[in-house]
Amino acid sequence: SHGPHQPQDYSSCDIVKATQYGILERCKELVEAGYDVRQPDKENVTLLHWAAINNRLDLVKFYISKGAIVDQLGGDLNSTPLHWAIRQGHLSMVILLLKCGADPALIDGEGYSGIHLAVVFQHMPVIAYLISKGQSVDTTDFSGQTPLMLSAQKVIGPEPTGFLLKFNPSLSAVDKIQKNTALHWAVTAGNVNAVELLLDAGSNLDIKNVKVQFFKFHFILCSTTM
Repeated sequence: SHGPHQPQDYSSCDIVKATQYGILERCKELVEAGYDVRQPDKENVTLLHWAAINNRLDLVKFYISKGAIVDQLGGDLNSTPLHWAIRQGHLSMVILLLKCGADPALIDGEGYSGIHLAVVFQHMPVIAYLISKGQSVDTTDFSGQTPLMLSAQKVIGPEPTGFLLKFNPSLSAVDKIQKNTALHWAVTAGNVNAVELLLDAGSNLDIKNVKVQFFKFHFILCSTTM
């Protein structure tokens, strides 16, 4: 789960490459020569982001000890290093960044907090860890969607919907924009496994928005399986 392999000769490597490759000695040398660890590159990405996405634990500790800002926003999606680590499913990095004070509740440019990213990228151990550290299973994103709604809508198949259901999420919560429950999102996405799991868990068919969609879905399902 590490990033690129080390080049043969890294004595002239720039600090971004050295960080991506995890060459601690070269990074230390450049920082001691005066490189500011808070300085972002031209894509507005910091060294801490590069260390986090490549699972370079020693470098993250080193950069934070030298004043790197743990929740610095950067990159195209205005994400924290924690967001980058979660997208990759680097559990050990997520654990380290949280120990160093990273805030999993911060949202990125798409409106997702840490737990939402863990759901979209289907990293079950990260979901479990964030919940164990106090993130609510019903945390809402920018549009009011819970992890269960996102899973039902965006991840076709039984997981992580089945996994999230173990944490007793709200089945009746609705998002802010469409006013849909997780069941409705599953139905509109044609997510058969998620629909079955949500019904088994006791989702209510009578909630506004669900009924008509469900019967349309059921009709389509029956006509394709006959």
